[in-house]
Amino acid sequence: MSIGGRATLLFVVDRNETGRYEYLCKAFASDDRVAVILDRRHGERRGSRTRIPNDRRRSERRIRENHHELARLGYTLVRLQT
Repeated sequence: MSIGGRATLLFVVDRNETGRYEYLCKAFASDDRVAVILDRRHGERRGSRTRIPNDRRRSERRIRENHHELARLGYTLVRLQT
């Protein structure tokens, strides 16, 4: 399911919860405001949390406040900015 267009809600489902992912995809298939994706993260890619001198990214892109919810429930819901 695509994140583009008019999606305002995003379900991020744990990669091991394929049944839940399929259920949510079917449940919201006709609703363009909802997108469902599988979490692809394996953990931190960087070995160190120290600042990289020439790092061009302006901010952290991961949504960390939902990490515990994803681990506990198997999914998290994110409201996308419109």
